Amino acid sequence: MICITELGREDYYFGDYMKIETFLRHWRLLENPFVAEEARDDDIYQKIMSEGVAHPEFEKIFGRPDRPSASVVFGEKGSGKTALRLLMEQRLREYNEKNPDKKTWIVRYDEWNHMVDRTVGSEAAAGDPENFQRIRLDDHIDKIISMVISEIVDAASRTGNSKVSRELTKTLRKLPRQHQLDLAYLTVLYDQPSLSTRSERWKKLSSILKVKTIFSPTYAVYALSGGVLLSLLGVLDITATGVLGPFAFAAVAAGGVVAFLSGWLGLGPFFKNLKRRKRITEEIKVVDHPLSLLFKQLGTFKSADLDSLPLPSPGDRDCRYELLGRLQRLIGGLGFVSMTVLVDRVDEPSLINGNAKKMRNLIWPLFTHKILQQDGIGIKMLLPIELGYELRREDADFFMGARLDKGNLIERLEWTGVNLFDICNHRVEAVCEAVEGQELTRLKDLFEDKVSVQDLVDALDQMKQPRDAFKFLYEIIMQHCKGSTDAEPEFYIPKLTLEQVRRHQAQRVQDLSRGYSAA
Repeated sequence: MICITELGREDYYFGDYMKIETFLRHWRLLENPFVAEEARDDDIYQKIMSEGVAHPEFEKIFGRPDRPSASVVFGEKGSGKTALRLLMEQRLREYNEKNPDKKTWIVRYDEWNHMVDRTVGSEAAAGDPENFQRIRLDDHIDKIISMVISEIVDAASRTGNSKVSRELTKTLRKLPRQHQLDLAYLTVLYDQPSLSTRSERWKKLSSILKVKTIFSPTYAVYALSGGVLLSLLGVLDITATGVLGPFAFAAVAAGGVVAFLSGWLGLGPFFKNLKRRKRITEEIKVVDHPLSLLFKQLGTFKSADLDSLPLPSPGDRDCRYELLGRLQRLIGGLGFVSMTVLVDRVDEPSLINGNAKKMRNLIWPLFTHKILQQDGIGIKMLLPIELGYELRREDADFFMGARLDKGNLIERLEWTGVNLFDICNHRVEAVCEAVEGQELTRLKDLFEDKVSVQDLVDALDQMKQPRDAFKFLYEIIMQHCKGSTDAEPEFYIPKLTLEQVRRHQAQRVQDLSRGYSAA
C-alpha cells in the first residue's frame, strides 16, 4: 500500500511502486543521469566534457598550456574540483594532439599516501599534525620529478613490440649526450617503478643511453683484493721455499701493480659513491632506494661525470631547482615545452583523513613564489575549502612569499542555479537515446507544466554545488516513483514533489555547511 500526501489530502493505492527503470524508459533515458557522486567514476561526465560544460571560471584556472601559470582553487567537497582536473587533463591531451612539437607534460599529483608515509613516518607519528611539518618543498619537487622520470622509464623499458617504446628509444638515442647523462642520473635518483623491477628497468635504459663504464669502482675494489691476494701468495711461496723463484717474483710484481693501479683509480670513486649513496637516501625521502642497486648504478657512471652532476644536500634548495631545470631541458628534447602539475585530493590520504592542520602542513611548502612562478611549469592546486580558511589566517610575510596575487586565486568555487541547471540538463541529454525525428529529452520535460525552468533554477541554486544538485534530482526521481504505481504510472513529476524534496535537501545542505551533517 502506498500513501501519497498532496495539499493535506491522503490517497491510498494498492500495488507496487513504479520502477525507476519504467520512468527512465518512458523518457528514453538509458540510465539515471544523477546517480554518480564522484567525477572519477562518472561515465556521463566523460561524455559531456567535450561539450564545454565547465565552471564559468575554468578558462582563468586553465590558462595557456604553452605558457602555463599557477592556479589556486578552494572548494567544498562536491563542488567539482576533481571534475575540473579531469577537464583540464582532457583539454591538455587535445592541445598535445594538435601541437606535437610544443606539448605540455601532464603530471597528476593526486596520490599522496606513499609520500606521506615516507616523509612523516609511522601512523603513530602521523597522529600529531606538527609532524607533518617535516614535509619540505624539496620533497614536493622530488615527487614531481619522480613521477615524470618514472613515466619516461616506464615507456622506454616496455618489453615486446611496443610502438611507443620503439619510438622513444630512437628519440633517446638521438638526444645530446648531456641530456642522456641527465636522464640516466635522474633515473638513479628518482625512478619509482610500480610494476617491473628497478634493476630490469635500469638494465634496459642504461643500454639505450650507453652509460656503462668498463672499470667501475666496485670492479676496482675486486681487482685490488685480487692483486693483494696474488702478492700474498708470492710472499708465502718465498717464505716457504726461501727462494725468490720466477713464480713468486711474477706473483708479487703483478699483484702489486694490479693492487696499486686499482687502488689509485678505484678507491677514491668507491668511497665517494658510498658518500653519494648515503646522501641520496637521506635527502630524497619520497623514493625507495635499494642500497645495493643504488651503489651499483652510481658505479656505472664515470667519476668525472658524477662530479659534474648536482647532488642533493641538506638545506641546498638550489640543487633541487637545478635538477628540475635538467628535467625541463630533457623533456624539451622529447617535444615538451612545458609541464602542468595538477594537484588534487590532498584530503584523502589515510594518514590525513581530512584534518585541516595536516593538509596545511602538507601543502603550504608549495606556496613559494619561486616554484609557483617557475618558467615552463604551471601548478594547478585544487584544494579543500578548509585550507582556504587556513590561508586567511596567514600573515603578510606569508603572502609576500607566496605572491598569490599572481596565482589566479579562486577563494571559493561557487555555482549559480543557472550553471547547475545547464550541467543537469546536459546530463539528461547525454543519456537520452537518440530517435530519428524526435528531440532529446531535457530536464524540464520530466516535470509537469506547472514547474517552470525558473522553479528548477531557483531550487538548484539552493543546492550550491554539483554533487548536491545531483543528490537533489536523484531524490526527486526516487520520491516520484514511490508515489506512483507500476500499474498506473505517472511520468510527469508534480511541483509538490519538487518543493518537498527541495525543502529537505536545502536543509541538508545548510546542515552540512554548518558541520551538523556528514553528507
